[in-house]
Amino acid sequence: AIQVDDDSISRRDFEDQLDEVYENEAFRGVLFGQVGQEQLRGEDDPRGSFAQEYVAAMGFVQIQFMVIPTVLDDEGLELTDADREAVVEQFDSSAPGALDALPESMRDEYVDGFAGFDKLRTELGDDFEAVFTVALDEADIEVSSRYGSWDRDQRTIVQPAGPLPAPGDGDGEGTDPADASDLPAG
Repeated sequence: AIQVDDDSISRRDFEDQLDEVYENEAFRGVLFGQVGQEQLRGEDDPRGSFAQEYVAAMGFVQIQFMVIPTVLDDEGLELTDADREAVVEQFDSSAPGALDALPESMRDEYVDGFAGFDKLRTELGDDFEAVFTVALDEADIEVSSRYGSWDRDQRTIVQPAGPLPAPGDGDGEGTDPADASDLPAG
């Protein structure tokens, strides 16, 4: 689904994450604020289909999480168990149960991603945004055309040219992105 340099997430894993975050209200709130399921998928839309804004936002989260290890390495920083434990404590305090409801591998990925962000923000201070932007610009980012494409100038995933079929649905009917027009861009 998405590749950043030598790291990638498969279509199946990405779509599993879309499903998990859709179902996990507490975790969804951490990622996107007060976004309801109806903004992510229309009431009559088939299971596995989502608004393009949601797919793009989740894709951007993945891209950021795949860039973080490079930035940490470039800055000579390493995540510690204490960094990870701090993130788990933050989640347990602000969104009880949000992490516990995720599959273990997904939970670990998100904990590392958030811990990496926290570590970089703390260590880089005011330079964080500039350093991270340069890392995004230098990364070789590819997004499956099924989910859109990476726009290097805007540093975002843009929608595919036309509607795509829902996973496992060959009729050519896609989702209406207008159903989630209020979804934050991530």
